[in-house]
Amino acid sequence: MKLQVRKIMEKDWVDGLFTQWWSDWNTDPFPRDFLPGAFQVGDHEDKKEGLGGFVVCKGNHPIAAMWLYLTNSKTAIPAVVVSDRYYKDTDRSDALQLLVNFTTDFAEDLGYKYAFAWAKEGKVLKYYEAGGWYKDESPSFELIKRY
Repeated sequence: MKLQVRKIMEKDWVDGLFTQWWSDWNTDPFPRDFLPGAFQVGDHEDKKEGLGGFVVCKGNHPIAAMWLYLTNSKTAIPAVVVSDRYYKDTDRSDALQLLVNFTTDFAEDLGYKYAFAWAKEGKVLKYYEAGGWYKDESPSFELIKRY
């Protein structure tokens, strides 16, 4: 069965897909309002929180999701990847690579000149590197401040 990418849908949240995935990884879920809203093209509608990203699937089975922050500069930020911990098919690596490539290509297709991302060693870092990303060898940290 072929891997394909689709937009994140409201049903993904209603069904608890992402919350379950984060739980399966023993990780606190990202708050939905922390994640980018649905992409807007043409007439602006209300953004729907947490819908600004993509899911890679095999048939009807979702494998992983990634969100894409669109900035008011020429830089897009692909970030926050979560996956089905129990998906063990041999194409898992291909699915994650497809998701990273699709998300960053989508930003380029929208006219962004740059993409900025961070990734932890042993997670999606190798997929960024395989996609031709430059890796700064100085360690950095993820910092989030909640108001």
